[in-house]
Amino acid sequence: MKSVIVDKLPFFRFEDHTMIYNDGSLGAGFKLQGKDITCLTDEAISDFNQKLENILIGLPEQLRIQIFYRQTNYAENIIRDHAEVSKNGDLQYEPIRSARIEFLKKKLEDKSFYIPEVYVFIRSSKASLKKRRFFEKKEKFEGLPEVEFERLKSQFYNLVSQVESSLRSMGLEPQRLLRDEWFNLLFSYFNLERAEKIGFPVLRNQSDPLAPTLGAQISLTDISVSEKALAIGSLKFRSVSLGLLPEGHSNASMIESLTKLPFHFWLSQNIRTLEQRKEIARFEIKRRLASSMTSGSQNVSDIESESTLEQLEELLRELNTGSEKLVASDINIIFWDEDENELEQKTEEILRAFRSMGQAEGLVETFALQDAFFNSAPSVCEGLRLNKIKTSNCAHFMPLYSTWTGNKRPVVLLSTREGSTFSIDPFAKELPNWNGLVFGGSGAGKSFTISSLMLQFCAQEPKPKIVWIDNGASSEKLIEVLGGEFIDLHLDSGIRLNMFDLENGETKPSPSKIKLILGCLELILKDEDKLGLPKREKALLEESIFNCYKLSPTETPTLSTLKEILVSHPIPEMRKYADILYSWTGETAYGRMLDGFTNVKLNKDLVTIEVKGLDNHRELKDIFLLLLTSYIKEEAARDLAKPYLLIIDEAHRLFLTPSGRDFAIESYRVFRKYNAGILCISQNYRDFLANRELADALMPNTTSVFILRQRKIDWDDFKSTFDFNEAQVEAIKSLEIAKGKYSEFFFMQDENQSIVRLEPEPLAYWVCTTDGNEKARVEEMRSKHPELPLVEILKKLAKGDSN
Repeated sequence: MKSVIVDKLPFFRFEDHTMIYNDGSLGAGFKLQGKDITCLTDEAISDFNQKLENILIGLPEQLRIQIFYRQTNYAENIIRDHAEVSKNGDLQYEPIRSARIEFLKKKLEDKSFYIPEVYVFIRSSKASLKKRRFFEKKEKFEGLPEVEFERLKSQFYNLVSQVESSLRSMGLEPQRLLRDEWFNLLFSYFNLERAEKIGFPVLRNQSDPLAPTLGAQISLTDISVSEKALAIGSLKFRSVSLGLLPEGHSNASMIESLTKLPFHFWLSQNIRTLEQRKEIARFEIKRRLASSMTSGSQNVSDIESESTLEQLEELLRELNTGSEKLVASDINIIFWDEDENELEQKTEEILRAFRSMGQAEGLVETFALQDAFFNSAPSVCEGLRLNKIKTSNCAHFMPLYSTWTGNKRPVVLLSTREGSTFSIDPFAKELPNWNGLVFGGSGAGKSFTISSLMLQFCAQEPKPKIVWIDNGASSEKLIEVLGGEFIDLHLDSGIRLNMFDLENGETKPSPSKIKLILGCLELILKDEDKLGLPKREKALLEESIFNCYKLSPTETPTLSTLKEILVSHPIPEMRKYADILYSWTGETAYGRMLDGFTNVKLNKDLVTIEVKGLDNHRELKDIFLLLLTSYIKEEAARDLAKPYLLIIDEAHRLFLTPSGRDFAIESYRVFRKYNAGILCISQNYRDFLANRELADALMPNTTSVFILRQRKIDWDDFKSTFDFNEAQVEAIKSLEIAKGKYSEFFFMQDENQSIVRLEPEPLAYWVCTTDGNEKARVEEMRSKHPELPLVEILKKLAKGDSN
């Protein structure tokens, strides 16, 4: 059988990264980043399909193209890259890392990943070979004169460059397929089981006269042919072809539904550009025949013939004007299983998927199964059961779609709803900034999501400093497991921050520092029914702030310094402010936290500052949010080599006063300069975006937006506030939470977006859970095993051990 396999393969050899075929034609391949149309408008999808049609119209005649789409479980590389990110983590992190990598490898072993890969192959027309004599063996490429071969290569490379440029302009990010990658793709097609179990052989040097042929290197597994399946190893393969085209008309991107099958498969679409003059001539004959049949012998109109005539005339008009071309195209799906019953179920699923495409019908290959299998192989570009269709219809069938899979570096490795891997890199170099917003109503899992992300953020290299200003001790277990620092902020905590602190080397306050101090003073001094202070009073306060630094040239001024200045101020309003400051200075409850020199030292790389203890002191709490933001910014400025991430719960309170808002917006703008980012969390999207001025300032400086499940909101207002289209709103409405298994969020980063599924391994789940009953179980286990560290307690719970 092996010799038969080799004879059926059209490949002669590789020339660099170009394929030379037995008939003298040349081939090139690209790997594409498929287009994610999940949240695109109908107009945007139609525009994308129009660009595809324009590419097809511009192709030369007799060119062969194949789009090879495969749904794979190939996640080994990205899991390895994810493990590499955290390989230098400390000993405390190792149990977390090991559990996650083991969990991912188990998913890989269970073939639970569904990762789409899209390839495009271009094959030129046959070379003009010498004529055969009678009884000579079939045509075989034995070489051309060097000058002629170089001319053909030059023409072909020009065409390949044009196609590559067109694909890139559509955002498909084509990457030229290199020889070894190409060989591995072919090898896995004909030796799938062997490739998965023992990997790929090395492509032999084809300049060696004793080296085996390319076909012999590809066909290392025998194929057994039966009526219903091809047996390759222990796997049985079938093919379903497009038997009948959709009824009536096709729709833009209608093929996408065929790429959502719930199992692994290969899909091949072959396209051949036809000689248009010959096709037009054939349709002219059909038009004349239809014209002659429009009237019977008694000049009675034949309605059916008239309709046929109109359609033929419309088609000829499109072909003659060049707005359409005719191509020949097919669609074949190759799938496999060890169990014949499973194979039958997959066959039925595919036939239903074909019918969902406008009543198209699939055809289960039996006698032509072997031909369908070989002709659908990647880069063969031959196909089976080609149908003549217009370029506009052909564009609708091109399987160039997949979901966005996130950043290049898998610092955080999650999955999409479809089962593909999804990477998040909070400090990706290609991003304009590292700021983000997180929205989610009560019970949507905000704290769990942030804890889960932090659990993967924190071990990357270079190791970042992550500070979470929390409101509810959501991260307390995480901090203990990873040996971080937990600061519980309350009136008796002994923590003090001085709003007058300057950055290293400064002798007078910067405009940003003035905004910060004014923002804090506004919260202290303004009337409750006012948003801020009058302009005059703010200007006088600013003058007094500068005087504080003049009066304290050798040491940092404090709030008491300002109070002393205001007590003797000539303006009565300023003296009133001095009276108000009494409650915020000295040994008062608030004064112990704000008046004096800063005593906060964040010594660990992972810090949570719990502010729930200040819930009954809203102004003090809001001031500390501003001061902590400033403190982290100043600390980041002193250590530019270390990435900083500041996470702020209830972050909308930063923007309560005009001066506070000015400072917070400026921080958003400049944090990237300090190798840092801010992630702001809120229950209500309106906290940030209802104010158009605030939204216009924040959104251009925000790269990442996490939208968790929304409940009981005004969806029309939500849509208009975010300027979302209907598809985006429906995607967010569809977000799911399966407790203990996964939760979903809608993730936007620049122009990209996806529904991301957070599926924690059991240990990570117990580290991050905020459920009251589960927290009680943790405490119960700790009381049973007081000698065990928390991580060991959580490992027991993760394994279902309650003893």
